[in-house]
Amino acid sequence: MNKNFIFFILIISFVTCKKTADPTGEYQIPTFGTTGKYDINTYTTQDDDYTTAYFPTDLNSLEKLPVIFFISGWFGSPTKSSKYETLLRFMASQCYIIIYTDEGSTTDYEFSLQKFDAFLNSNEDFIKNTLKSKIDMDKIGIAGHSAGGGLVFTAMKYFSAKGYGNKGRFVFAIEPWFAFGMDEADMQQLPSNMNAVIQQYGPGGNNSANGTDARIPLTEYALLTSIDNKKKDYQVYENADHSYPTGSKSVDEMQGLLKPLHALMEYTFVNQSEEVRKAALELGSDDPYANGHGIQQVLDSYQYPCDGANTLIDYCSIVP
Repeated sequence: MNKNFIFFILIISFVTCKKTADPTGEYQIPTFGTTGKYDINTYTTQDDDYTTAYFPTDLNSLEKLPVIFFISGWFGSPTKSSKYETLLRFMASQCYIIIYTDEGSTTDYEFSLQKFDAFLNSNEDFIKNTLKSKIDMDKIGIAGHSAGGGLVFTAMKYFSAKGYGNKGRFVFAIEPWFAFGMDEADMQQLPSNMNAVIQQYGPGGNNSANGTDARIPLTEYALLTSIDNKKKDYQVYENADHSYPTGSKSVDEMQGLLKPLHALMEYTFVNQSEEVRKAALELGSDDPYANGHGIQQVLDSYQYPCDGANTLIDYCSIVP
């Protein structure tokens, strides 16, 4: 065999998975909401924290990959990451590393952040010698659901202070509760290179399984003043309930979540074209309340009101 051909094989054996090519070799925008081509492995820490990573099986042959931290809803589930199995596997199949942690108690909001740090600093052989070397900390995403959805903003402040995400950041807050640990100034000073989506479910953004005051996500969105309107979106998907992100549903059943999330990952980490931006960030509204005439409706009462009585933060400024 020709020696030059052998050398060529060795070079291309370390590949990138971040661009999809058509027969001409040109970049091709993926079909958003379609499972990626990469099979997935998982690794769960051997301690009692049950933090789990999802990643492509052929990790060793790939370049460094962006990392997405996912924070569960309140107390997660006894089976931990399996509560979000379809969602986590879908994200990793697009050739990203996903690190999942159980949210635990929102009143101790540092719990999740400490678990992420513990995972990244673990002395367990696989994490220390393989996985960590494949994480590109210059490109980060943070997604979360319910209580974990509120904590995506807290986590973004925390990780950005460490210098993570300088080449790309996003948050995807799914039916979020309070951004515990954040005040108005913190929310208004989040990095300007961050892309942000808040997603609410049910007609008018209210659903039967979610008793959280809609003024909470409305206020969180309104306080993202450091981010240009073109880089953020407030979305209402009516054909879903609060448990929509959870479980082992089919990918087809979860398109209302997976399509915009897929597009947001692509826009943040791969292709900053206007076509991809619109697929991620032009599905909802930049003015979701609109003085009571927007896509998010505010009801008269909620199980978890935004009245300051049960919060650890000092904002709830949007009122009907």
